Amino acid sequence: MSLKIVGGLKSGLVYSMFVFLTLVVFLLVGCGGSEEVTTETPNPQETAKPLGTTEQQKPKEVKPMDQALTNFIGVDTEKVVEAPKPAAVAPAQLAQYEKQIEDLRTENTGLKQKTVKLEQENRGINARISEVEAKYAAEKIRADKAEELAKNTVQTPAEEKPVVEKTAAGSSSAYDVALKAFNARKYDVAAKGFKAIIDDGSNADLTHRAKYWLGESYFAQKKYKEALPLFQETIKHKNSEKKADAQFMIAQTYERLGDKIKAKAAYEKVVKDYPMSKNVKRAKARWANL
Repeated sequence: MSLKIVGGLKSGLVYSMFVFLTLVVFLLVGCGGSEEVTTETPNPQETAKPLGTTEQQKPKEVKPMDQALTNFIGVDTEKVVEAPKPAAVAPAQLAQYEKQIEDLRTENTGLKQKTVKLEQENRGINARISEVEAKYAAEKIRADKAEELAKNTVQTPAEEKPVVEKTAAGSSSAYDVALKAFNARKYDVAAKGFKAIIDDGSNADLTHRAKYWLGESYFAQKKYKEALPLFQETIKHKNSEKKADAQFMIAQTYERLGDKIKAKAAYEKVVKDYPMSKNVKRAKARWANL
């Protein structure tokens, strides 16, 4: 009996506490809802503001694209920025500038004319060099052939004197024999052979070449006065291939005769008129020593 009473009391207490807690929870929830209602209710005085006030006070929202465009082209896109006007130039200074421009144009024209003239001179020099080289090559070939023939030709005894015979004086063999005698330093024999060819005169080419070598033979025998006119005649010949050598021998002859003024002028002519000659180096050296 007592246990049943105790058990009933416990069950009643538990029930009472459950009801109490439930009421507390409802009260708390009700207070929270009243606070939200109070907070959200607008103030009648605040709602009485004139229309447009809120929009005027609210800052205008700036889009990122508009801000980038403003930074790039400026705030006012319709305003055209005028370029600064150039400073005024004084008339005197302007005239000075115009004079300088005219002087530059004149100088440029002069330089162009000089360039054209130099190009023409260069072409002339190149043509002259080509001509001299061709003549030198032809003379070298002939000299080599003559030397080869002179080496292969059997020397005739001096007593037979074939070079002075009238019948063979104008032949190529007579010229080769005389040239061989000159190369062997038998200048008197060579001089007789070359003179015989000149006296014969039947072969114009051999006659012309024999005159130069006769001058060389006389020069080797120190007969300078006899040699000089032969070299001068070689220079006058239009198609002579021995002009450069003859000009050098003229200078040598004047030097041996003691005429330094003419010798110096002749050496100078070798250097200027025959720049491709093998005698240019020697001519410069002799010219400098006079």
